[in-house]
Amino acid sequence: MRADLCPCRKAWNSNLIQGGTVVTKNEIIEKTLKEIGFRLDEHEEPYSEEPDWEEIVIAELRERLPDTDIKTCEDFRHLNVTCCGTCHAFYPHYEMSLIDLPDGAKAWVCDPVKWAIYPEQYQELQEWKQNSTEARLLRRIFGEDADK
Repeated sequence: MRADLCPCRKAWNSNLIQGGTVVTKNEIIEKTLKEIGFRLDEHEEPYSEEPDWEEIVIAELRERLPDTDIKTCEDFRHLNVTCCGTCHAFYPHYEMSLIDLPDGAKAWVCDPVKWAIYPEQYQELQEWKQNSTEARLLRRIFGEDADK
């Protein structure tokens, strides 16, 4: 893992879309439903007027993902970045990022991969974390010393 990437992220290597090839919106939706389905089924109420988790995931990904081919984290293995378990496994339909690549293509990636592609975004986040009023407030709320 690169030293300038978020150190709090844990490795997540299983079940990435294999092969490093571009995928479609529907393939990402199918994979996401399969990956998080077992976990979300436990919490779903059997009889509810609320949309079920599958409907929510499908709607969110249909809205966020383009109808063109999409690269994934697997396409960026050469960057030697450890993928983020939180982004990939918990709520990928909210946590993963759709980014524009320098060549004009689209990529559906986790935070460490996004930051490896665009390190200036990670640097901006770190500066915000150190210097902003909001970040200082968050550190106080969560028990970190704001004046370290």
